[in-house]
Amino acid sequence: MKRKWLIFTFLFLSGYIFLITITFVYNNSLEKDFNEFSTSLENNKYSELVDSKGNMIVYNQEKYEAWVDLGFMKSRNDFKKNKYLLNQRFSDDEIETIKFLKWGTYDTYEEAYIDLGILNKYARIYPVTHRVYNELFSLDLLIGKTNRTTYGIEPFLLENGILNSQKTISLSIDLKMQQIAYEELLNTVKKESAEGGIVVVMESKTGKIKSSVSLYPWNIAYMGYIEPGSTLKPLLISTALDEHIINPNDKFYSGYEYYPTGKKNFKVTESQGYGMGEVGLRETLTYSSNIAIAQIMEKILEEFSNQWLYQKLLTYGFGKKTGIEFKGEINGVVPYPDDWYEITPFQIALGQGIGITPIQLISAFNVIPNDGKYVKPTFLEVKEISERQVISEPTAKIVKEWLSYTVTEGTARKAYKEGLRIGGKTGTAQKAESGIGYIEGSYYSLFVGFYPVVDPIYTAVVVIDNPKEEFYGGEVAAPVLTNIFYRYSKEKESSAFDNQKVFYQDIMPDLIGYPITEAHNILLNLGIKEKNLIITGNGNTVVSQSVPPYKYLSDQEIIQLHTID
Repeated sequence: MKRKWLIFTFLFLSGYIFLITITFVYNNSLEKDFNEFSTSLENNKYSELVDSKGNMIVYNQEKYEAWVDLGFMKSRNDFKKNKYLLNQRFSDDEIETIKFLKWGTYDTYEEAYIDLGILNKYARIYPVTHRVYNELFSLDLLIGKTNRTTYGIEPFLLENGILNSQKTISLSIDLKMQQIAYEELLNTVKKESAEGGIVVVMESKTGKIKSSVSLYPWNIAYMGYIEPGSTLKPLLISTALDEHIINPNDKFYSGYEYYPTGKKNFKVTESQGYGMGEVGLRETLTYSSNIAIAQIMEKILEEFSNQWLYQKLLTYGFGKKTGIEFKGEINGVVPYPDDWYEITPFQIALGQGIGITPIQLISAFNVIPNDGKYVKPTFLEVKEISERQVISEPTAKIVKEWLSYTVTEGTARKAYKEGLRIGGKTGTAQKAESGIGYIEGSYYSLFVGFYPVVDPIYTAVVVIDNPKEEFYGGEVAAPVLTNIFYRYSKEKESSAFDNQKVFYQDIMPDLIGYPITEAHNILLNLGIKEKNLIITGNGNTVVSQSVPPYKYLSDQEIIQLHTID
């Protein structure tokens, strides 16, 4: 009897040890596979990005991902018996050749575990951090995405060690102004059958970018260049005044045509098709006289060299990156004087022959409304102002005053609106292609302006690409800026949105963390029907929502809010 008991005990212990060994090998093999795989999962907790008023632009969302190890399942010869489960969600093509299969993403660990069911023994559940991006109003082309795009604010912040330096980073962008700028630009691009457009709005004193909209597949405000056209005239006049090459009372004669080199190799005419007669500096800017600015360039060249002119252009920030927090910014093109022809300075006077980015243009032009100081542009709400004096304050003030007449009686009269005083300069730049030259009938319509005229708060640039109806900057681009500032100022007067979150019609808000009663009222105020709302859980705080934030809502969309205490 004792012998039988010893044999039984030996067999039992051997079987137990065998099961433990098999389980260990089984789990160890599975664990090893998943340990190697888990390093590839997205779990970086970078800083969240908010606008200047605290509205979310990019935030971190804590989730759980369930992954099934199909390689391990196949090695255990269990693939065939589980294939019917896998095929409920995935086709044969999707599961035949991969090793790891993402089963789903969940708000809680429990949801993932329950959903996996019998697949749990081949699976692992991981906590992950998802970056959720507000991509409305062309923000996607501005913000970019870490490890996914080679351009944008976020990749710049990551590359420079800023994105993981704090929990929240406040950007200078104002989402309300971004929305208005996007809508006004889009309306004009559609109305004019244009190929695209750009708007950038900057705080004049600080250089903070409040709005940046691009209606292109890529953001040419920082990654592309254009010829500035007549928007360069105020800077050239400011430089000539500051150097006492001309004085405020000088007069110039605008005839039918003008040859600044004294030869027939370069002819200058007025865009109106006729001469203006005698014009002063104010009229040169107000009516955008090409002949007067060519004569001013002649005076500059009488006293200074091409090298001096080149250095002045660099002083305004042309030909080099502004250094704004945007990965992908380019230098633009300002040819070195050794490559200039006799006519090149006069081409530059007309805003031709150089390529500048819109962010360079607005930063340089801002010297005038900012009392002669160049301020470095920035996307950060909290940052020390970096500025330098480029022209004297008296020169800046007088040129700023002259530019106010552009809207009231000059080339930007279509931008005039009662009670809204805007100054600025129009420009119309013929488009060019490498190896081809200027393209007949193809233009950029430009307006660079500031608001209000007295003690400016904002400086802005508008670019409309190849409009088909009208093409002069004053006809097409200037009214966009007026409409932006008019709508923004009116909405600011009529609602105290400065310290409130911004919500948009037909766009799902981010309600996580809100009291359920407040979240419910927000949705009703946005026009969501009561019958389309489902509230689950027995708590007071929203912890998840069925529709992701910033997604466009359809009329019949069902929205579920889940709550906990």
